[in-house]
Amino acid sequence: MREHPAVDLATERSVVITRDQEIVPISSWVTDVMARCAAEDLVLQVLTPPDTRITLPLRLAFRGPQARWIVHAGDGHYEGFSGLPVDWNGTEFVVAERARTDGPSPTFLRGPEDAELGHHVIVDLRVVHDATEELVLGSAVEELALLLAGAAPSGWGAAEPAVARWDRAALTALCRRRAPRPTWLVFTGGHGEPGPPFGGTVQVSRVDTGVREEVIFVMSLPGDTWSPGPLGALESLADRYAGTGELSTLTAHCMPGRADLTYPARLLGFPRPLALALGPAGVAEAGSQRALSAPVKGRLIGDPAEPGAWYAFADDTSDPPWERMGALIRHLT
Repeated sequence: MREHPAVDLATERSVVITRDQEIVPISSWVTDVMARCAAEDLVLQVLTPPDTRITLPLRLAFRGPQARWIVHAGDGHYEGFSGLPVDWNGTEFVVAERARTDGPSPTFLRGPEDAELGHHVIVDLRVVHDATEELVLGSAVEELALLLAGAAPSGWGAAEPAVARWDRAALTALCRRRAPRPTWLVFTGGHGEPGPPFGGTVQVSRVDTGVREEVIFVMSLPGDTWSPGPLGALESLADRYAGTGELSTLTAHCMPGRADLTYPARLLGFPRPLALALGPAGVAEAGSQRALSAPVKGRLIGDPAEPGAWYAFADDTSDPPWERMGALIRHLT
């Protein structure tokens, strides 16, 4: 790993990549280092200046515990998403003890200075298909894009830039060649078109019950308020996937964000949950009566004999949405 051209520092615990760029994408070099870190149980830490922004796919790649965004500012180092100060302990950056008393970095708390924020709608959809020769992957990505943004993805690939034209057959062929290893891909669309810009990632993996697609779809909309209109389309999508037995889970939330789907290492605001759907397996585990007696009003969707459940948080209740979602999850589990 020390000899990799993208790596600036490697220890027995972590790998550090330094990027002094205005915008940092998830390039093929970065995805290669991420794969090697996962294989060797190392933490990847990407170090940038405070004015750097990262792309949506790179942000989504940081969701796991094995990758972190570290920012070097005038007031020290901090974690790019939480703003909590971090220190180098000789093998990796770790949250500093002073974070308990000092809180996030003042640089992080200043917020963005160069753009008017809109909001991002984020959908996490997980479906499991039967593993058949006729299966063509990418349907979940395409349907989300058509429903919410009004257009299919324009590009896809294993890294950025996603220059390959959207092609579900080609995507499926790549995943088949890589099986049984999982395949992680990026997609993009809407940039320069009448509809809103969107993008995201999809991971395809073989599981005991079939082939799982895990899609994270993010769409940028203007303004700082959320209109619940698209929730009807999402509920219809969840209802159909529940009816075929393919739905595992769907969650949707919104948060402030830049129109170009890049992310600064600054405080933008806080996410708000919008909806959650459980597939038939989740409802069967919890029980239909328990699913309907949850602290958040829900309704059964899909096949009445083996239903899923849908819960919406975008209503007029005075209870904080995250508290309601937490109560719902505790009730169901």
